[in-house]
Amino acid sequence: MAFELNQFGIGIKTLEPGGMKTDFFTRSFDTGRHPAYDALVNKVMSVVTDPKQMATYSSPDQIVEVVYEAATDGKDQLRYIAGADAKAMYAMRLQLGDEAFRKAIAQ
Repeated sequence: MAFELNQFGIGIKTLEPGGMKTDFFTRSFDTGRHPAYDALVNKVMSVVTDPKQMATYSSPDQIVEVVYEAATDGKDQLRYIAGADAKAMYAMRLQLGDEAFRKAIAQ
């Protein structure tokens, strides 16, 4: 999309945040449920709400700083990685390559 819109003078910026220290998953998160997906949803939720994992998350203020930077820096930059955990995940993706990373995440 960045290629297509650039010719019309429209820039695209992508913010890639990691986890955020909020009570969203324990208070507000609501989804439709279907038995076919319960095992996967439970697995994902156990990871994202694990206290050790949550300790690696950024504060909302830390993420907002990156959002503000992207909105105001005037750079022709597509990707903004926000949070230490997101930066580590992105570095792993660069190291492994897209396909190996995708397979690693699936594990």
